[in-house]
Amino acid sequence: MSLIDDYLLLEIPTHANEQEAKAAFRRLARRYHPDKNPHTDTTEHFQRLQAAYENVLQAIKQGSQGGEWKPYQFHQENSTAKNRYYSHSKATDKEQEAYVKERQKAYEQMKRNSAQQEKAREEAIKAARNTLNEKRVKAMYEEAFKASKGFTSQGYTSDESPSSYSTEYNQRKYSDSQYSSQTYQAHSGSAEQTGDIPPYYMFDDDPTTMDESSFQANRSSRAKPVRLYAAKAAFRAATYIVCFASGIYATLFWQEHQRSTQQEKVATYIPGLYPQYRVGDAYTLTPTNLYSEPDKNTRTIQQLPAYADVQSIKQQGTWLTVRYNNVSGWIQAKDVGFGTIQHAVATGCVGYPGAAPSQGEVIGKADGSSRLRILNHLPEQSILTFQSYDGRKPFSIFLEAKQPFAANFIPQGRYRLVLETGSLYHNACKKFLFNDTHKVVLDNVKFASTEQSLTLNP
Repeated sequence: MSLIDDYLLLEIPTHANEQEAKAAFRRLARRYHPDKNPHTDTTEHFQRLQAAYENVLQAIKQGSQGGEWKPYQFHQENSTAKNRYYSHSKATDKEQEAYVKERQKAYEQMKRNSAQQEKAREEAIKAARNTLNEKRVKAMYEEAFKASKGFTSQGYTSDESPSSYSTEYNQRKYSDSQYSSQTYQAHSGSAEQTGDIPPYYMFDDDPTTMDESSFQANRSSRAKPVRLYAAKAAFRAATYIVCFASGIYATLFWQEHQRSTQQEKVATYIPGLYPQYRVGDAYTLTPTNLYSEPDKNTRTIQQLPAYADVQSIKQQGTWLTVRYNNVSGWIQAKDVGFGTIQHAVATGCVGYPGAAPSQGEVIGKADGSSRLRILNHLPEQSILTFQSYDGRKPFSIFLEAKQPFAANFIPQGRYRLVLETGSLYHNACKKFLFNDTHKVVLDNVKFASTEQSLTLNP
């Protein structure tokens, strides 16, 4: 906004002095102050008055006048080629404001993209580390397997075939024909003792240079290092196998521990949950006793089997008055489920329902950046499910009765929005146990960088 516009906004002439500018600003400030206009938003206009007053006051102090004002040239003249090109901005305030907003949106989108790229990079690094660990374990196992391959109580055997053993042995037998019969018998006896394992001189790298004297001298000295190496290799192989088996056992143990922990969380009993549904149809969760009074020390009328339908009549604290086969008595509320056993089995909602999700809680996984404003006018709890047209896993948002919600985490793509309403949310089946209804509210809707809005009416 130019200096001429500032004079016009303050409603004073361009030759006004400092006192006239102050008087005009005070008069307009009293008129457009936000505290004096509670029913009208005058904040922006008041801020413009302040900025205009500061500009005019500074111009008056510097001795400049409004008629001498010239528009700012955004492109300065080139010193080497004067008067060749020049330009100045002719954009209005609205266009400049729209441009600033557009750049701000682009900057926010760039930050979101950078965050997504950083997350993808971290996931890729994590996957690469897991792959590297798997390769290391596999290489360790293969090394242990190779080290333990061919090991016997007398030492290691070579990887060559038996035919090569026999051929080489015959050649050595022919070349050593000058041995005495006693030496040959000694060699034969040692070969019979070792069975299919070749003699230790088979491990020589250069058998042509070995004569009888060197063979007899080195035979006893070679047996010990080979057997020592075999023992070390066997110990190393056993260590690798034990470590590998320990890792597998630890993984299976923690998986079983986590699975049992999750089952315990689902099966947790919460006293006083859904008291409005404690009178009516019910069923036993475990074999339980039917007492004559709400006290475990009183007389037991009979024992009720598990998953038996009963009729709940009255609730008193943590006890229920029920009727089973025309016999009335008291049982503990922690042993009773909601509804009939046939309905529970048909819906998969068997056991304790657990606490309901909070307002806006996501059931599933959603880590996008698209936005959806939900105006909820429904009188009961509901679940809004996003079914992806692009093959992603569906996720849901839990909504309380008549409470709006702003979802800023929806992944970009095309979805079908299904609304589920009912009562008594059950964590075992992730849906409502009673009065469960489904309705498609939006079909083939695309979520991108722009914000969407949805109104839910009864």
